[in-house]
Amino acid sequence: MAIVALDEDADDPVERVLRYQDILIGYFTGKSMESGAYQAMRHDLMNNPAYAGKAPTFLRRIRDTGALWSFAKSVDPSWEPRRQYLREQFEPLLDFLESEREKPHHPTTGLYDSSAWTGAKSGLDQAKAIRTLLPVAQAAIGALIADLERPSHNGGPPLDEVEEALNLLRQLHAKLGELLAVVEDGKLSSLQGSGLITEAARYAKRAARTLRDDPMPYATAGTVLAIMASCGFPGIGGYLSAVALMIQKPRSPQ
Repeated sequence: MAIVALDEDADDPVERVLRYQDILIGYFTGKSMESGAYQAMRHDLMNNPAYAGKAPTFLRRIRDTGALWSFAKSVDPSWEPRRQYLREQFEPLLDFLESEREKPHHPTTGLYDSSAWTGAKSGLDQAKAIRTLLPVAQAAIGALIADLERPSHNGGPPLDEVEEALNLLRQLHAKLGELLAVVEDGKLSSLQGSGLITEAARYAKRAARTLRDDPMPYATAGTVLAIMASCGFPGIGGYLSAVALMIQKPRSPQ
């Protein structure tokens, strides 16, 4: 069994928390972890004010790796439900950190809205952007789904991570179809407060996270996110810089 290592040099909070999530997923699915690494990770997640108290709550009562393994087995006997449980537990913290990226942190720049960089200065412009760009995003998602659904070289079923990504991509594909239908009916204003755009953005980001270790699908997911940002979707602009960094980061040989 491999021993996971704690990456204490991750400067970006989102990447740091994603690394923590990956470490715990590894431990929950059979990898070993040094007790000191877990305690350092637990201390950071529980006490770092940057996380605003949104870390997984089970960390407070699980103080060592022995208790952590017992807890992992109590979540579910199978590995995939354990992975899903951890991703759900980290989702509030990751969403919070990504939303923090969206906020202006330099007083000299002043406040600005998405029209400064999307070009969508009005509801009419946004509707035009959605009609023009979202079909491209939807087609890219469809092609990615078809590619990921192909049998592996040994004819086996998709990996658990791929199956989760497929589920998210299918939901995103459907949500983009709903958005396009609303815009085609001339009801863009009804989207405000409906949560449909926010839900589509959440599916897109979760799919990208799940695919982050597979370079080409991740690059496609990042491109879809960029298209959605150009349509004025909230909560994506700040996420794109981390996506670009991850795409460019050299992959370690397996």
